[in-house]
Amino acid sequence: MSPWRQGLFLMWRFLGRGKSHPTAVVLAVGWGTLSMMILLAFGEGLKQAFAEGRGALTEANLVVLWSGSTTKAWQGMKPGRAIRFWDEDLQALKRSIPEIDEVAAERSSWSTSLAWGRSAITARVNGVFPCYERIRSHIPQPGGRFINEEDMRLRRRVIFLGPELKTRLFGDKEAVGQTIMVRGVPFSVIGIMIEKRQMGMYGGPDIAKATIPITTYAAMFGDNPYHNLVYTVKAPARPADIETRVRETLAARQRFDPADEGCVRFWDTVKMREISDKIVIGLQIFLGIVGGMTLLVAGVGLANMLFVLVHRRTREIGMQMAIGAKPTVVIARTVGESLILAGIGGYVGIALSWLIVEGVQRLPIQNEAMQFLGKPTLSIPLGVITVLVLVGIGCLAGALPARRASRLNPVEALRHE
Repeated sequence: MSPWRQGLFLMWRFLGRGKSHPTAVVLAVGWGTLSMMILLAFGEGLKQAFAEGRGALTEANLVVLWSGSTTKAWQGMKPGRAIRFWDEDLQALKRSIPEIDEVAAERSSWSTSLAWGRSAITARVNGVFPCYERIRSHIPQPGGRFINEEDMRLRRRVIFLGPELKTRLFGDKEAVGQTIMVRGVPFSVIGIMIEKRQMGMYGGPDIAKATIPITTYAAMFGDNPYHNLVYTVKAPARPADIETRVRETLAARQRFDPADEGCVRFWDTVKMREISDKIVIGLQIFLGIVGGMTLLVAGVGLANMLFVLVHRRTREIGMQMAIGAKPTVVIARTVGESLILAGIGGYVGIALSWLIVEGVQRLPIQNEAMQFLGKPTLSIPLGVITVLVLVGIGCLAGALPARRASRLNPVEALRHE
C-alpha cells in the first residue's frame, strides 16, 4: 500500500473510532465559513447596487458641464464676469472635438406646477434633447416613448414623467395619453420612465422630474441660457483626454482664460465610476479579511485539537513508524484529518449561508437605506475564494501537528505513557 493510501486509511480509521471529538471544531469552522460568506455576499450586493445606481445615471462616458464666473482678468476684462452657455457653445464643441459622440444641453424650471384633475404638485421640469433617452438613461416603460426629433421641430406640448411624479399625479391609473396642465398649459403625457435606483445625480433624482422638448421649453419659459451642457465621449477616448480641449474651445468663444477653472466646472462620470469601484473593492477586501479572521480563529482551534490528538497517539504513531510507516504517512494522516474536519465545517457554513442569502433575497425590502446597500448576493467566485481559504486553513492547522508527529523517535514514542 502506498504511503498516501495508508495515511488515508489510518485517518478514516481514527475518525471512525470516535477519538477525535471534532464536533466543537466543526461548528467553529462552520461559523467562520458562514461569517465569511455572509460578509462577502453583502459586499457583492453592495457592488451590484453601485453598478446599478451608476447605470441609472448613464451607460456612456458622460460629462456634465456647469458654467461659473471668471476669477482672472483676461483681454482687458475684469474678473467676476458670468459665463453662460448658449447654442453656439454646443455647436462649437460638435465642430471642434471629433472625440465627442453626442452633445446636448438642459434648461430647467425648479418649481413648476403640474395638475391633473384634482391632483396638483410642484416639480422640476427639464427641457432636453431627444438623445437624453440614450445618454442619460431616460428609458420609457412599455407603451410609452421619449421625446423625438418631430417633437423638437414642431415644439409639441408633450411631457415625459418620472415614475414618482406619475404616482403623485395619477396614482395607479394609466397616465400615457392623458393631458396634464403645466403652468396652466395643456401637455400630453407620452411616456413614463422606468423605475431606477440612482446613485449619482444632479438636481435631484430623475424619477422625480418631468421632461419636455427643449424647444417647447424655450417657447414657454423663454430662450434663456442653458443651465448645463452634457456630452459623451467615443471609446476608446476618455473624458479626461479631451477636458483641456473642451475648456479651450469654450474659452475661445466666451473669451476667458483657458486656465481659469472657475469658468467651467466638469463632472466626469468615468472618474466617479472609478472612485466608487475602488471604494467598493476596498470594502469587499475589508469584509473578506474580517470573515477570514473569524475562520482563522476556528483554524487555531483545529490546530490545538490536532496537537492534543498527536500527543494522545504518541505510542500508536511510534508503533506505526517502528514497523515501517514513513513520515509522509504520518503527515498525510494528520493533514488529511484537518482537511476533512475543515471540509465538513465549511460545507455546513456554505449551506447555511446560501439558505440565509436566499431568504434575504426574497424579502420585500422597501427601506431606502437597504435599497442603497443592495441585497446580499452569492456568486461562484465568492464560493471559490471561500473554498481556497478553507483549504489553506486546513493545511495550516494540520501542518505543525503533522510536522511534530513525523519527527517522533519510534523508541521514545513506544515508551510514552
